[in-house]
Amino acid sequence: MIRGAPTGRLAPVNVLRHLAGLVRRTFLGLAPGLARPDDAFALGWLESREADAYRAMDPRDRDHACRVAHRLLARFPDAEPRTVRAALLHDVGKAERPYRVWERVLVHVWAPGPATAARFPEALRDAWRVHAEHADLGARRLRALDVDARVVELVARHHGPPAGDEELRRLIAADEAT
Repeated sequence: MIRGAPTGRLAPVNVLRHLAGLVRRTFLGLAPGLARPDDAFALGWLESREADAYRAMDPRDRDHACRVAHRLLARFPDAEPRTVRAALLHDVGKAERPYRVWERVLVHVWAPGPATAARFPEALRDAWRVHAEHADLGARRLRALDVDARVVELVARHHGPPAGDEELRRLIAADEAT
């Protein structure tokens, strides 16, 4: 399966924005030194326990998280502060393990089925596992830090259907458009 399909129907301009974001993140996977996270912006929103989790993230994931938070605020200026904090932490589960450059790119663009994945080295299978489970891993990490339960819930559900949850819908929309 090729990664990157949005969870909902996007308007054509948003599809283009989404694809541009995928290209950008893939390129940053190859050239991590080009990531420029807006850490001052992020740390201005996050509580101290959340800031520690944010700092543990790879600069490429922090860059993406800041872009998602900026997009969220641009599209929804009335966004709840906890939704902005969830945007900044939504990929914190990827900090579970460091990625080699080629692993980051491969897991970003391709998700093999279990039978195919079994033919690859354990390290790559672990990279796919962390990528696939990063929402749950991040929620678990934040829960252990006693982060606000609603922020934890938004992080846990950021790849699922919003099911009538307006804050989650906004977070997903910002993530998909980035």
